[in-house]
Amino acid sequence: MSTPADEFVFNIVWAGADFPYLRYFVASQIAQSGARFRFVANGCPPEQVTMMEDFASRSDGRVVEVVVASEQMAAHGVALDHVLGSRDDGEFFCFADPDILARGPYVDDFARHLREGCDAVTSGKGVWIDSDVIPDGHPGVSGEFFRSSDGFLFGSPHFAMYHREPLEETTARWGIGFKSAGPDLSDEAKAFLTEQNRMYLIFDTGKLVNVFLQADGHHLCHEEHPNLVHVGGMSHYLAPPERGGGAALDSDPTWAWPWPVGRLEVARFTATVLRALSEGRPAPPVPAGSDDLLAPRLEMVREELIALVETYSDRL
Repeated sequence: MSTPADEFVFNIVWAGADFPYLRYFVASQIAQSGARFRFVANGCPPEQVTMMEDFASRSDGRVVEVVVASEQMAAHGVALDHVLGSRDDGEFFCFADPDILARGPYVDDFARHLREGCDAVTSGKGVWIDSDVIPDGHPGVSGEFFRSSDGFLFGSPHFAMYHREPLEETTARWGIGFKSAGPDLSDEAKAFLTEQNRMYLIFDTGKLVNVFLQADGHHLCHEEHPNLVHVGGMSHYLAPPERGGGAALDSDPTWAWPWPVGRLEVARFTATVLRALSEGRPAPPVPAGSDDLLAPRLEMVREELIALVETYSDRL
């Protein structure tokens, strides 16, 4: 038996001032699914929250509410822990990044994993990355790395669907949350990671939740879905410079560490295209001189964004 799509409520965490641009992406997630959504504001200016509330009021109930998790921008995991602790959406807990566009149905395929033995399923590999395996010697489990070289699955912080009961049992048992990054762990948890050769300097959102879910005997799955396109990293370019946007990122190379050049190029170009389209201007072409590996990805993103804005402009 299938699970009705409206049993799933995806928490979308919005940070800063990029809602006017990334709302096209989320409009596609809504249109291509029967799921419901919650907007979680994380350090968003009041006018951005008002825009979210207006969007929600015109969504025919698909956006169930707008929650201000923090007045000041906090870590992504802090916002997720806030809604996990304060809202009960039933059997499942789900979230998705706002910079994932949906070009076709996707929820039912992930729900199938949850029906067929998975306690959680993740997704969301960025278009800019070739391998999601942590390089040997890398100091941390960054967001873009989903697996270790020995095949262990850390999962993705970008798109995830959990059975709520095992999630709550594990987080309570180990005293962890989506915000847990490593240094904040108990001595018992650190000892376990060291024993299992899973100890890193730092862990991105949800990685430790996924590690300890599996330690407790639960099954984590991962699937890259052809109908989901995850870009990533655009907020730094879409936000105004005074809020840490493009100008600050380009002028201060320390912002970019440890992001690979490919991620920066895809994020920069995608933000440029999205800003142009949302302002009614033509999409700029792929920059001349883009390398042979990057150019096709930039062209794919450009074509997807043109179709995205054309499809959803009248619905926003």
